Amino acid sequence: MSDPSIAIQNAIENELRGSAVVIGAFDPSEPRIYTMHPSMSPKFPHILIGDDQVIGDDTECASSSEVAVNVHIYAREDTPANSRLRAKAIAGAVRTALTKQLTLDGHQCDDWVYDDTQHLTDPDLLTAHSVVRFTYWTTADA
Repeated sequence: MSDPSIAIQNAIENELRGSAVVIGAFDPSEPRIYTMHPSMSPKFPHILIGDDQVIGDDTECASSSEVAVNVHIYAREDTPANSRLRAKAIAGAVRTALTKQLTLDGHQCDDWVYDDTQHLTDPDLLTAHSVVRFTYWTTADA
C-alpha cells in the first residue's frame, strides 16, 4: 500500500493546475504551484502544497486513513495591504478548487472537509501568507 498523502498531494496539484478559479486569482501572472519550497528567491505569488499528516484508521476489512493537508499561499505585492488581498483571493480560489472529492491513485477519497483558513504576515512584514487546511478520508484500493 502506498502512502495516501502522496496520492492526495498529486491530486491537489492536478486540481489546482486545472482550476480556472485558481488561474484567475493569479492573473496576470502565471500560477506557480510547488510541492517543495521554491528557490531562495521565489517569484510571488505562489502556492506551496505541504505539511500533511496521515492518521491510520484501519479496520479488519480496509486500510483507511485520515489525511490533514495544509496548502500555503504566499503573496508579495506593491504594498502589504495588496499582498494580503492577493493572498486572500488565492486562498479563496484554493478552497473552491479543493472542497470536493479528489480522484486518487491507489486510494478512494471517501469523504472530505474544508477545515479553515488562517491569514498571516511573514516576519519580513511584506509577504502575506495564508494557510488553507483540508482533511480527506481515504481507503486503499484492494
